Amino acid sequence: MALQYIKNPQTFDCEFCSSKKTPTGTLKEDRNCGWQKPGVCDKCGDVPFRATEADEKGSKFICPACGGVVRFGKSAEFVLGKYRTPGCPKSMLSEQASFLIQLIDWSERTGCLPTAKNLLDESLFFFDIRLFVLSERSIADEEMRPKEQ
Repeated sequence: MALQYIKNPQTFDCEFCSSKKTPTGTLKEDRNCGWQKPGVCDKCGDVPFRATEADEKGSKFICPACGGVVRFGKSAEFVLGKYRTPGCPKSMLSEQASFLIQLIDWSERTGCLPTAKNLLDESLFFFDIRLFVLSERSIADEEMRPKEQ
């Protein structure tokens, strides 16, 4: 049951993205697979991802020079849980890791656990993965908090 909610084969399929043509090239290029394409600030122009900061909620990229919003393009910005990435997360994560993060996110959002004879039993393995993902999110939350001057 959960699989249908988190598995969209076209979302993280590199072959699909490489073969799909768009007006600006390929979907792989539009999705910023290597996270190399700079974002665009309305005031400052191009801003590399590494120079940007995340807002408190992790939902926007902020320009370090003017504090404006940096956009990487609608097809390049992916949301994993409450975090936004400037490119396809598959280039940074294995397919299994991406699947497990989406599974944990689905479980947390719906308040349901995977059931027997489904994706994963509610086994020690599932809870180990869940604790790991939630711990990493907690670390990311701490790193993204605004720093006191």
